[in-house]
Amino acid sequence: MESPSQLTKQDWLTALQCQTQAWYSIRSHSPAVSESDRFRMQQGQEIGALARELFPSGTFWTQPESFAVDLATELLAANNSTTIFEPRFEWDSLIARADILERTDLGWHVLEVKSSFSDTNSMSDLIDDLAYTCMVGEGAGLEVHKASLVLLSRSYRYGDPPSKLFELVDCTETTLSRTKDFTDDHDTVITRVLGTTRPTPQLCSACRSCDYFTSDCLGHGLAHSVLELPGLHHTKLRRLAADSIVDLGSLPKSITLNDTQERAKDAALRDELLVDGGLRDDLAGIEWPCSYLDFETVATVLPLYPGFGCHEQLLTQFSVHQRQALSAPLTHTEYLADPLRDCQRELAELLIAALGDAGSVVVYSHFEKQRLKALSQLYPDLADSLDAIQIRLFDMLPVIKRNVYHPDFRGSFSIKSVLPALVPDLDYSQLDIAGGDAAITCFARIARGEITGVEAAESRQSLLEYCKMDTLAMVRLHDVLSALA
Repeated sequence: MESPSQLTKQDWLTALQCQTQAWYSIRSHSPAVSESDRFRMQQGQEIGALARELFPSGTFWTQPESFAVDLATELLAANNSTTIFEPRFEWDSLIARADILERTDLGWHVLEVKSSFSDTNSMSDLIDDLAYTCMVGEGAGLEVHKASLVLLSRSYRYGDPPSKLFELVDCTETTLSRTKDFTDDHDTVITRVLGTTRPTPQLCSACRSCDYFTSDCLGHGLAHSVLELPGLHHTKLRRLAADSIVDLGSLPKSITLNDTQERAKDAALRDELLVDGGLRDDLAGIEWPCSYLDFETVATVLPLYPGFGCHEQLLTQFSVHQRQALSAPLTHTEYLADPLRDCQRELAELLIAALGDAGSVVVYSHFEKQRLKALSQLYPDLADSLDAIQIRLFDMLPVIKRNVYHPDFRGSFSIKSVLPALVPDLDYSQLDIAGGDAAITCFARIARGEITGVEAAESRQSLLEYCKMDTLAMVRLHDVLSALA
């Protein structure tokens, strides 16, 4: 592996979770960027541009060199400004770029723009992001007097000016305290992550989503690891890490497991599908005729329609498969909104008609219930009908969680983990749209006028095929579970 010479902010933040993962990631080729990732980055750039409108006299850092105080002073004087956009800092193998840098009488004010709400639960992560920028800035000679996050306001609505879009959150005390912690640790982090020897790995929460866990790190060569225990609490994970226990087969008896975890462990170690005797009784709760329902939604950073706010989720699509009995033929009903307007009332009315008033409505997870509740609140005159549908919902997820485990679940009960294991011949890979993020991106791009004409018509057909496959998947899953029962 080629040894890199610098760390970016993302490398540093990765190292906070696991230095071994950071060591691998900076030596690996970057994965292909998906269309959904590109759309997220595009939205972030749009938010950044709007935030800069709050500083109309600001000027971009166009110097070929990294930030230096004398260069910054000259730039501000030449442009009669107090604000610099996107200055690049470099210090001791670390590089960073601030979104906004403001000169004040007392020093410099560092501002980072994020597409999160001002009351986000992830404030500590955002402060780490800001603290890294401040650390590298201070190393480059910046005297940081103030540090703030520029975050989204929940009161913003479509069409409002940028002045209503943002809230400035002063995080100076917390950020500078974190900056000091980072500065104290930076020699160790740089030495370990940039060094030629891989840091000694330790089991941690970051291992769950690490691309290197099974291929190059602690999980390599193991048939099953302790991370495959569903819902393993972080305190137990720390106990296992302290004892260097990664192999599921070495799990000590002192680690108590619930029924679901015991079933997962037994199925994995025996390498066979396990089915609990309660499956038959659970499935008996499905009343015929049966409908299978799936929703699709769209949510963008900047709202698409009048009356909506940032990140607000709205329903765009449904698919309903129906049958009178397990062996009966299927019928199908579907709806896809006009991307140029809010069609949720029309969707709600057609959904009520499609589902009728008899039989169970099978779903997977609580998502459909949440959206039905939202529709009920949005349209009080339809509330009785929508609430009646909620009562008929039959969630297949807890049924599987209580009764079924396949070693290929690998600790997850998400539909994307369950389907390949239980219905392996159902293939999403042939679809032009094969996942929820791709569906959201496609609909949003049509709504924003970025996909038009023939391409828009083809994209709409792809959206319909994807949603239809989701309800067909539930039909097939029901068939498999019935056979197992």
